Amino acid sequence: MLELKNVSKIFNLTGSVEDERIALDNVSLQIKPGEFVTIIGGNGSGKSTTLNIVSGSLIPDSGKVILNDVDITKMPEHRRAAYFGRVFQDPLIGTAADMSVLENLEIAYQRGRIHSPITWGFKKADKEYFIEELKRFDLGLENRLGQKVGVMSGGQRQALTLLMATIRHRPTIKMMRRDYILFSQKDKVQAANEFDAELETNKIILKDKLDALKNSNLSRKERRIKAKEAMFEFDQAMLAKFDLTKQILLLDEHTAALDPKTARKVLELTNKIVCENQMTTLMVTHNMKDALTYGNRLIMFHSGHIILDVSGKEKQKLKVDDLLKMFEEADEKLINE
Repeated sequence: MLELKNVSKIFNLTGSVEDERIALDNVSLQIKPGEFVTIIGGNGSGKSTTLNIVSGSLIPDSGKVILNDVDITKMPEHRRAAYFGRVFQDPLIGTAADMSVLENLEIAYQRGRIHSPITWGFKKADKEYFIEELKRFDLGLENRLGQKVGVMSGGQRQALTLLMATIRHRPTIKMMRRDYILFSQKDKVQAANEFDAELETNKIILKDKLDALKNSNLSRKERRIKAKEAMFEFDQAMLAKFDLTKQILLLDEHTAALDPKTARKVLELTNKIVCENQMTTLMVTHNMKDALTYGNRLIMFHSGHIILDVSGKEKQKLKVDDLLKMFEEADEKLINE
């Protein structure tokens, strides 16, 4: 679960009250795993500031950011990269223009992994995975893996950025151990011992299966298939228990710079990816119709405060006119204060 606890952020702290701009004022918010939250509000209401604080690109002046019961308020942005994917309004942000589509995807795929610096050399399985994912966008990107991203259209680039933000490499044993110790509510030594004991048990089970295959009457091809199945079962057993960090997707007006047709396609793909992977998602948008159409929860910001938080049937009943009226009432209240 993602949680903001009494978060405040003020810009232009020069000592003059007139220069100060309160972006967030003691905001508390809980986002449950798998929720798709759309966020609306006027300019300067606190929408993008919230995403910046969640991603780690901004540190709040007060309050906490909690992920899976762990305080990550001061965790650097690069360390959060394993848990958060982000797509910005500008299609130029989030990709390396001078690198190819394949190179950009490979960098994103390695996000948050524990290893030495990247050495170029693409696995065939990775490339096949990228091609299948790109086909879903129906933009022909699967045939342009070697093309430099800088020459692509805005829609193509934003679609690529969306994929880069959502693809996630299967975590290694080392990563799972790190994250389990970090996010487990148990004592760290106890968590480490529990992980190591489970790993050893599963290794023994895997070894027994592989030894049994060596002594079987199966053909070489059949043994190879069975061995792959045994290793897959080993992976799944470890992932099921210890893969605690489910990725959170942050979308900051990611279709605002696109033409209507491309924006619609990117939004539909976004919704499909989010739903299929049950990704926890926060989507900032100025389009109130999109805010009502997509997601299962809607939040409205105004002057650094959350003034509306609805979900389920309550959200489904809302119309654009209802949201406009709420904006007007909030503005009038602010003027009269």
